[in-house]
Amino acid sequence: MTFSEKIAKLWDLRGLFGESLGYSLLIAFGAVVLGFIIGVILAVIRIAPKTNPVIKALDKIAVLYITVIRGTPTLVQLLILYNSVLVWFKRMPTNLLVPIIAFGINSGAYMAEIIRSGISAVDVGQMEAGRSMGLSWLITMRRVIIPQAIKTVVPTIFNEIIILVKETSVVSYIVLKVNSIQKYDLLGMAEKQGLATPACYLVFLFFAALLYLTIVMLLTFLQHLIERRLKKNER
Repeated sequence: MTFSEKIAKLWDLRGLFGESLGYSLLIAFGAVVLGFIIGVILAVIRIAPKTNPVIKALDKIAVLYITVIRGTPTLVQLLILYNSVLVWFKRMPTNLLVPIIAFGINSGAYMAEIIRSGISAVDVGQMEAGRSMGLSWLITMRRVIIPQAIKTVVPTIFNEIIILVKETSVVSYIVLKVNSIQKYDLLGMAEKQGLATPACYLVFLFFAALLYLTIVMLLTFLQHLIERRLKKNER
């Protein structure tokens, strides 16, 4: 098969690759949102004053969660959740929630440490100023500290998002279903079509790599735009 014939084959499959890219992006976006929410909650727990037994217990759970998630491979976590904790979602006609939850749980541990470092970087006087105005610790954290912390960690958060987008490629190790029909993420589609047409296998893989690279470059561009906007606001 000539190179032009391989490209023609790839062009014929553009609809399937476009659909698989959509599923990959949907999983990544859902996981980012869930991971950010988990990260903020865990960061607040980790940074909160340990003045009562409940906070102390939650802090220990948060530390254990972060340690386990950051210390084990993403693929292992996905397979364990797919075959145990999330088995009910696995059996649903559309089971996209399985990878979204799995990757969200994974991202949450990293987001927690990123946001916690941002909170720690905020001047202590900001908390004292909020408390002196009669605001509670939690309200001061939500309205004053966290917004400032997020600004300082935008580059790191985007790095985590980029890593997460690329890590979603391991979704091909589980069976995705939409309305009881098996679907594929981007890498899964490249593998499936490559095995069906071995002569085009590398072309499909290179195409998948090119799409991932394009997404990463767009995210990097968006990161720079946000950083410039934040710097203008500071001035």
